[in-house]
Amino acid sequence: MSNKFAPFDRVDLTYKVINGQHLDTSILTPNRLQSKPSSEYPVLVYWHGGGFIIGDRMYEGWFAPWMIELCLSNDSIIISPDYRLIPESNAADILSDVEAFWLWLRNTLPTEISTWHARPDLSRVACAGTSAGAYLAMQSSLLFPQISQIKVILSIAGSLYTDIPHYKVPGPKVILGKRPPPPRKAEMIIREYTKNMKEGVIRTSGDAVEMWEFLTCVLQQAYLPRWLGLKADDKLDVMKMMKKGREDSVVPPVCATGFVDRLKVILPNVPVLLSLQKGDHGFEVMHTVEDEWVKEGLEFMERYWP
Repeated sequence: MSNKFAPFDRVDLTYKVINGQHLDTSILTPNRLQSKPSSEYPVLVYWHGGGFIIGDRMYEGWFAPWMIELCLSNDSIIISPDYRLIPESNAADILSDVEAFWLWLRNTLPTEISTWHARPDLSRVACAGTSAGAYLAMQSSLLFPQISQIKVILSIAGSLYTDIPHYKVPGPKVILGKRPPPPRKAEMIIREYTKNMKEGVIRTSGDAVEMWEFLTCVLQQAYLPRWLGLKADDKLDVMKMMKKGREDSVVPPVCATGFVDRLKVILPNVPVLLSLQKGDHGFEVMHTVEDEWVKEGLEFMERYWP
């Protein structure tokens, strides 16, 4: 158990099996709840980021300190699932995993945890995600509103509006202060990776250091739209908070502002808080609940959850 997760008790459960491979989710329960009365406690479902290519459900570096502090202060249980990653899998596979997770959460989990001292309260569910995970948090509500029943969404650096050249047009880019390999070499790296993929292999984690160059090549050469090809639905009936770095080199701010503009036209009565802060992609992991912009966001969340 890493330092960031030390205040939690961790249990890993399987929510789906594909060709004999388990898709797991980690349930993190504040360990101090063991000294409190046996009861049900609020839930924060967290989808990890990584461009749909790297990371996993317990990658510590992408859990912002303020998110951990929020759950500890609210006695909330974190549920963080894995999902299939690209390019070994595709967008339809990923969304199938998202649906399977929510069905498992509603239909199977209550039986599995019925004897737990501290149990997830599935009537009080918030959903958060970072980067690619923010997209999955949003799709959880857009595509599966009846089974997810989310009270509020926390989208951190999510690529929610992608009809922009940054995503669709290949070309040299600067990502987190560094340039990926030149376009020709980047194409070679991508082709070499895909050529060596074994048929039927399912991947649910990717080392953020070892696979970083590959990810930057994919982003620079605009492969994500080709591999994913997904657009947001027009339905949204949960409250939403978005946090974004103004200098984000991976997911430009227009991905948030463009989505909010569209949302105001389609569903003008949906409460939304958009927070644009100074910083590049991943800036939020440097902040705590003491920062004013974090306080503002958490106050918005607490109107609807827990």
